[in-house]
Amino acid sequence: MEIYDIPLNSEWLKVFEDEGIRYLYPPQEEAIKKLFSGKNLVVAIPTASGKTLIGYIAILRAFKMGLKSVYIVPLRALAMEKYEELRRFEKFGMKVALAMGDYDSPAGYLKYYDVVIATSEKMDSILRHDLEYAYNLGVVIVDEVHLLGEASRGPTLEMVISKIRDVNDEAQIIALSATINNSQEIAEWLNGEHVYSEFRPVPLRLGVYYDDTLLFEDGEKVEIKHDAINIGNLVRRSIELGGQVLIFVNRRKSAESLAEKLRRRVEGYLNEEDKNELYALSDSIMEEEYTIYSERIAKLIRHGVAFHHAGLSNRHRSIVERAFKNKWLKVIVATPTLAAGINLPSRTVIVRDVTRYDGFSSVYIPVMEVKQMLGRAGRPKYDKYGEGIIYARSEKRAHDYMEMYIRGEIEDIESQLSNESALRTHILALIASDMINKEEEIFEFFKKTFYGFKMPVENLERKIERILDFLEEYEFIKRKRLLLATPLGKRTSDLYIDPYTAIIFRKCYEHNFDIFCILHTISCTPDMNPIRAKRSELEELFSLAYTHELAIDEFDVDQDTFFGALKTASILMDWIAETSQDKIIERYDIGPGDLHGRVELTDWLLYAFGEIGKVLHYPHIRNVENLRLRVKYGVKEELLPIVSLRGVGRVRARRLFDSGFDSIEKLKRANVSTLIIIPGIGRKLAEEILKQVK
Repeated sequence: MEIYDIPLNSEWLKVFEDEGIRYLYPPQEEAIKKLFSGKNLVVAIPTASGKTLIGYIAILRAFKMGLKSVYIVPLRALAMEKYEELRRFEKFGMKVALAMGDYDSPAGYLKYYDVVIATSEKMDSILRHDLEYAYNLGVVIVDEVHLLGEASRGPTLEMVISKIRDVNDEAQIIALSATINNSQEIAEWLNGEHVYSEFRPVPLRLGVYYDDTLLFEDGEKVEIKHDAINIGNLVRRSIELGGQVLIFVNRRKSAESLAEKLRRRVEGYLNEEDKNELYALSDSIMEEEYTIYSERIAKLIRHGVAFHHAGLSNRHRSIVERAFKNKWLKVIVATPTLAAGINLPSRTVIVRDVTRYDGFSSVYIPVMEVKQMLGRAGRPKYDKYGEGIIYARSEKRAHDYMEMYIRGEIEDIESQLSNESALRTHILALIASDMINKEEEIFEFFKKTFYGFKMPVENLERKIERILDFLEEYEFIKRKRLLLATPLGKRTSDLYIDPYTAIIFRKCYEHNFDIFCILHTISCTPDMNPIRAKRSELEELFSLAYTHELAIDEFDVDQDTFFGALKTASILMDWIAETSQDKIIERYDIGPGDLHGRVELTDWLLYAFGEIGKVLHYPHIRNVENLRLRVKYGVKEELLPIVSLRGVGRVRARRLFDSGFDSIEKLKRANVSTLIIIPGIGRKLAEEILKQVK
């Protein structure tokens, strides 16, 4: 089937042809024919087999019919990617919006857009604020629907799908999935059509590597010349065959050290264009505010290698991804976070580690995750085939991995909705949004979830009763003839926080205003992911706990959370004391991404802390608002009047302050010539500052 055989405007379809898409793959053809019936559809096909095109065709069909669409993705990076791709259709009158973050904003404006791209958490937040939004939807694309089985994101995704179906059973749901065993079961839950295929546009060869031997699934053995670096020979082999390499390891430090070892192996394969582009990228990294990570990543990129993990800043990750997509970078050594991220295929994928630490011990990574990583091998338009290889330290392990991962069956997707933390959050949301007002309605709703489809809802009854008792005891709801949210319950739900977070806040309101106490309290909540404390840090952190009056002690939360919160609060205290990013990274052995991720979370939770405080008449709201600004910008209180100026930031704000420009009034009396003598402030920025203050 040709792209122009699809019954849509030929100008719209030309956008795909301009990308080189002229013919549809067999599963794409089958799925597109089925989606034109208007029925719900589950498509389970391998990575890089064209799932996204199916979603875009469904959106274009809805646009043609005058219907609204939403595209739900698991990650912000994916949301940005889809947004940029769908904006190509704006020239045809399609209005496209990106919705992510800021869980306490009204979503009424979204009804004016034809397509909204949102994370599942943002979509859940939209429905909490404005359930009517679901009434207007014609098509709902759910990307990576297999994430229903993930403990952290699964419950929210399941609730979003269930809410939309409950409110608007005419909306067409297109669920896109990796190849999983029970995709048919998900299709039955959605009362939809099912397309399953193992077709790949680029054939994938899977194998295991041990002792200089590459053993493929079909029995073929390839002997590879020994290299002192365990997988250095595999890397060289792939590059010599014209490909790039993605290597997955289980720890950040492993990613960094392996990338460092491989740089000498890779640099000889760079051509002049590669070198010029990579040197330019390296220089651009070093021109920004210096950090240890800036130097490391800039140095490696010059050699055609990089590491990629959550500790990197968003900008560094973006640079690495772009360099790899443009084929200048030959090797990325990454943690599995990249496997769940943006589309970044490679000719060869090597999974070096199939175990990871789960907080207690080393455990094997699920088959599905490993196959998702291996499935990134093979670049359409560039490779005749891809190679997915698992590294083993012995022949015995190699054969074990062959049976477990290469030939092994992917685990079934199971609902995670019975998790009590998820249930209390979502039950409160159902009541607070007036979607449900009676206890029997809760049980009826849960029958329509994937959990209710697979299991008798009676299994949940006792948990639901316990959660309703909990919500009533802590004054989130009133249980009389109807279930009604209290002002506390409504605000907690709208803020998109766990009810237990609000309870922890409440303990802090009983204490005098103390910055460390508040930061520690926020870091103890289930909505914060505190930075794990190392065993070597525990004694110092324990001493720190006794120098502050804390609202939450080691008996209120588990030990890991308590000490992690102490460490996180210490990091944030250094941040607002204007300690340099580099010193914080070095002192606490974290990455820029760890720091900025916690700053972003703390900003949101301080906002929530203040908003819940208003409901409960906490007397220090103004101080909390000031603290929130300090955390947002990473400054002492004296810099707040000037740090919010566009283009200034914490470092330049301090230089302005120390040069005598400690207020907006003094900046109003400045001129370009007096500002440009301050380090870091050029003519363009000086003019921009004066424009803003005047």
